[in-house]
Amino acid sequence: MEELFDKAAAAAKIKENFDNEGDFSFMKPEELETVIKKLVDVDAAYMEEIGDEPYDEDVVYDRLHAAAEETLPQYKTYLMRLCDDYMDFMEQYLVDLGVVEWE
Repeated sequence: MEELFDKAAAAAKIKENFDNEGDFSFMKPEELETVIKKLVDVDAAYMEEIGDEPYDEDVVYDRLHAAAEETLPQYKTYLMRLCDDYMDFMEQYLVDLGVVEWE
């Protein structure tokens, strides 16, 4: 299956959004960058797995949260918010690309 989007470009745009938001500025830049790359990989794998089926936000959120906890366990209390923000930023990125179809 052809990749839906450029993962590196998505991660860069999402990192830019997190930087602009500033809510996670307490993290080291490399920590935030690492977790974003991991979340993009998990999200992309899920999108490939489902193909043309509807995107289930609950399923992917659980996967993203588990990946974030594995990557940055020291920030456990902040990871729910981080995953929520990530999902908002990824959705906007995909909308901007024109690859999101609303049902």
